[in-house]
Amino acid sequence: MSTVLRSRYRRFTLLGAAAALLLAGCGATGPSQTGSAAIVGDTTIPLNLVQDRLGKYLDRLPADQQEAEGGAPKPKLDQTARDILTFKIQHELTLRAADKEDVSVSEDTLSQLLDQAGGAQQLSEGTFFDADTFRNERARDQLLQVEIGRKYASKLSVTFDYFYAKDTQEAIDKAKQVARDPKKMAQFVRDAQQKDAQAGETDATVTSAQSPQLATTLLFGVPADTVIAFPPSEQQGNWIVAHVKKRSTNASGSSDGASQELTPDVLAGIGVRMLQPLADQLNIKVNPRYGVWDTAKMGVAPSEGEKAGFQIAVQQPKP
Repeated sequence: MSTVLRSRYRRFTLLGAAAALLLAGCGATGPSQTGSAAIVGDTTIPLNLVQDRLGKYLDRLPADQQEAEGGAPKPKLDQTARDILTFKIQHELTLRAADKEDVSVSEDTLSQLLDQAGGAQQLSEGTFFDADTFRNERARDQLLQVEIGRKYASKLSVTFDYFYAKDTQEAIDKAKQVARDPKKMAQFVRDAQQKDAQAGETDATVTSAQSPQLATTLLFGVPADTVIAFPPSEQQGNWIVAHVKKRSTNASGSSDGASQELTPDVLAGIGVRMLQPLADQLNIKVNPRYGVWDTAKMGVAPSEGEKAGFQIAVQQPKP
């Protein structure tokens, strides 16, 4: 066997073995439907769909990107598989939400925008989408999310108490305490304000019109009487703990003051956040082989401890 053939054979077997270990799900206790990567309401996303897309993605990678030093597979297969599953779950949620919200994207509009950006084939290069799935899932979904976001960009409002915690563990511990006894929130806010007057507040009200970026976060996606903990931005290391008291999807106001912030990405982010109530209602189940569903980032996280946020309903007193 020639050196070139041995190299190709070795690369094929390494990648095939890695993908098989990741996707087979051996020894994992998955959702109730056999062979599912995730369950979204009454829809099952099959394991072989994720396997097929991951395999095709690997096939499209240039040879010099398929193998790292020492012969180990270079691509981060586990993260890529989670990304594939995340977008497929979002696809199911987006279709349902678009139908509910009565928003749509015409074929002409989709074709025109894709052509202006270089075409689905070119845009899909280097991704785990092929030209067809890029057009009919990624691009179409994003346009639908933009339209959903546009519909609610000036209609969302939340009233909440909040304070900043020094780290993730403190945030989650105190969030659990507040969920058990909401009266503790006032003391936590006072303690935070003693260190920094801007580090906490009670009965704060923010609308999506005032802060479109904030409207893309967990704060705007949970129902009233929910306690959450999350980092308000990727740039900030500290976490915010908030008790959401009221949430409205029909608030009055105008988004004119924040029109410069309402980029397509921000509108799509608001649209994705508006999928969260539907995701919570459908009780998404992810095969543990891939991780867990994380509503904070509306995607699949590797484990409970690696979620981008935390939420818990306020425990109502027993009668």
